[in-house]
Amino acid sequence: MRQLALLFFVLSSGLAAEDIEPIIVHCLDGSCPVWHGDDAEDEIVVRQLFASQVDSMGDGQLPRWVAYRVLGEGIGVASLLPREWVAESLLASSSEQQLAANAQMRLQQPDLTDSQDRDYRLTEVTLLAAEQGRLAPMTSFSATPFWDELNLLSNRARLPSDLRQGPWSLLDQTLNELAARQLVSPDGRSAAIFVVSGPLPATESEEEGFFKIAVLDGRYAAFAFPSSTQSHRHFCASLTSLAEIESRAQLTVFENQQVAPGLALGCVE
Repeated sequence: MRQLALLFFVLSSGLAAEDIEPIIVHCLDGSCPVWHGDDAEDEIVVRQLFASQVDSMGDGQLPRWVAYRVLGEGIGVASLLPREWVAESLLASSSEQQLAANAQMRLQQPDLTDSQDRDYRLTEVTLLAAEQGRLAPMTSFSATPFWDELNLLSNRARLPSDLRQGPWSLLDQTLNELAARQLVSPDGRSAAIFVVSGPLPATESEEEGFFKIAVLDGRYAAFAFPSSTQSHRHFCASLTSLAEIESRAQLTVFENQQVAPGLALGCVE
C-alpha cells in the first residue's frame, strides 16, 4: 500500500531526483537510472507510459533519460496520430516557464503552416521537425489510451532526421516485433521489454549522440548512435556495452540489477 501511495504521489507531481527513491513500473524491477551529475534540481517525471529525468539547467531542459516498457498489447499504427508538442505540466512551475521561454527564444521559426514539410508546434513555438524526436516512440503505445503523453516535452530529444528515420526507427520496430512475439500470461499480458534511452555527450574521441538499451528476461542489448549516423546504417553497427553508455552518460542504468548482454535482436556480437 505504501508503494502504491508513493507511486500515486509521483504520478501527481514532479519528484526531485534527490528525494527518496520510488518504485516506478516503467523501470526494470522498479528501479530507475541514477544520474551521477551535480545538479540536485533535476526532477523525475512519471507518466502513464514513461518516466524521465529532466535536465533543469541545460539548454532546453531535455531529458537525461527516458524509461519505458514495450508490451505487445500496446503496439499499434501511429501514422495518423497528432504530433503537437505540449509543455510538461508535472515540472515545477518555474522550470516549466523557463523551458517555454528558452524554447521560444531558440526555436521560433517562420510560419510554415501551409508547407508540405510542416513543423511541429507548441502553442506559438515552432520546433523544427528535422531536429525533434521522441525517446519513447509513438508506435509502441499507439494502441493505448495514453499515447498523447508522448508529445510531452519530457519525452523530447534533438534527434537528427537521418538517425531518427533510419536506424533509430528500425530498432524501435524490431523491439515492437519482439514484444509482439512474447507469450501472453494467464492475466492476458505479455512479457515486457524494458527500455532506457537518452542523449550522449561528446567526448574527446566521440561526437555527441543518443543511446538506447533494451532488456528482456535479464538479457540486454545496448546501442550508441552518433548524431551524424546516416539513415542507411543498420542499428547493429552501433552495438556497444552497457559500461560504455554508463560512463559517457554519467548514469547507473540498472542499479543493483543483474543483467547480461545477449538480447537477440538479429545482431552478431
